[in-house]
Amino acid sequence: MPPPNLDSGPIRRSLDAGYPATPSDTSSRARRRAVMTRLAVSGAFAVLLLLWPMWASPHVPAVLSEESNPATALAARVLDAIDVTAVLTVVAALAVVAVMRKLPFGIGVVIACTVGAMVTTALVRQTMGATMQPADLPSGQLAAAASLLGAASMVASTTWRPVVLGLGTVATLAVAAAALTVGSASITGIVGAASIAFLWWPACSIVMLYSPDAAAREARNPLDTAALAVQRKLGRSR
Repeated sequence: MPPPNLDSGPIRRSLDAGYPATPSDTSSRARRRAVMTRLAVSGAFAVLLLLWPMWASPHVPAVLSEESNPATALAARVLDAIDVTAVLTVVAALAVVAVMRKLPFGIGVVIACTVGAMVTTALVRQTMGATMQPADLPSGQLAAAASLLGAASMVASTTWRPVVLGLGTVATLAVAAAALTVGSASITGIVGAASIAFLWWPACSIVMLYSPDAAAREARNPLDTAALAVQRKLGRSR
């Protein structure tokens, strides 16, 4: 009878028992950590948004300034370019990118991140408009720009994501500077808009963590879409 070796029998199984981790387990733990990190970031900005009115000044009638200079005129043009039509056009373009990259949750995340941030901004402005100065209310243009940056970063490929983040950050900072130059937003308004955008961005990115799994499932069975998977999970949770 040949002597036992380390590549067979119970000896091999005992060695394997000491190393239970598999690639799937590792990726699952990494995803759980990523989910918790994103939840922490989103929750932190939600708390900041709740505390944000403490730094606002009491409401006073707005005094319009008639002064104008080239910097103010340029800033006003930048802000005027960010309207509902422009935002929806970019959202549609990002949805096309999500479809081309076959991201199962891409379109929903783009819509949730941008429309959610804009609706939240409008609700906050409507609710707090009577008690705060207009400039201290969250800037709608800045919230739109920051949420579009978040949506674009979530559907962009790994190769293009640094470019998207770099150019998008510059554009977002330019919008914030324009709002401060024109006087349509104060530092408090900038903080409020950023809090809303960074509340939605990490929360939506949690969904995108599961997009590779959904894409692999759809590749194996094109009829098993992400929507059907979510429906099955909701059915089991009832």
